[in-house]
Amino acid sequence: MNTKKRIITSVKIPDNLYEDFKIVNVRTKMNLQDLVERTIFLYLTEASFRERVHNQFNTAYTGSDILNAIK
Repeated sequence: MNTKKRIITSVKIPDNLYEDFKIVNVRTKMNLQDLVERTIFLYLTEASFRERVHNQFNTAYTGSDILNAIK
């Protein structure tokens, strides 16, 4: 675990995204802090990831998307 100083922040996300994240979390053991840290790292270090994030406007998905994510 990284022992560097950390900043406390909060964000608001749609309920369904967070609830479904918690379901996937049970299988993957990836908690929200780990996901955010890794995502920010990739955003800062990989141009292709940053471009993909910038081009992702739709965060709506179907139930089959969540089922495919936890396989």
